[in-house]
Amino acid sequence: MVAGAARIVGGSGGVIATGVGARSVIASMTQTVAPCPVEEAIQVTGEKWKLLALRWLLLNGPQRYNELLGTVTAISQKELTRNLDELTKAGLVARDSEAGAIARYELTKLGKELMPTFKTLLAAR
Repeated sequence: MVAGAARIVGGSGGVIATGVGARSVIASMTQTVAPCPVEEAIQVTGEKWKLLALRWLLLNGPQRYNELLGTVTAISQKELTRNLDELTKAGLVARDSEAGAIARYELTKLGKELMPTFKTLLAAR
């Protein structure tokens, strides 16, 4: 090995950089990569329950919580609440709760833009 050169070896725990230039090798390996839009979309909508809740809202319009609970088959209350909260934080679903009224969930403009994608997925079956 050339003096001052870094050497990368595979270990049981992964890749290990050794030698004088190891810091620069490690630094270059840990640089952040620009986020992939597809990966981000999957993280937001990729879970089974999220997709089913989005599908139901796309096809049937605004729904009360209990309506969604009854139509998204086999989902628990805790799981539906968690998924609706995450979809709301992602800007795909809005929770409309006027004073004294029962809360309803509906798609935002961004959420409604998913319709062509759902239609394409359904046509591919």
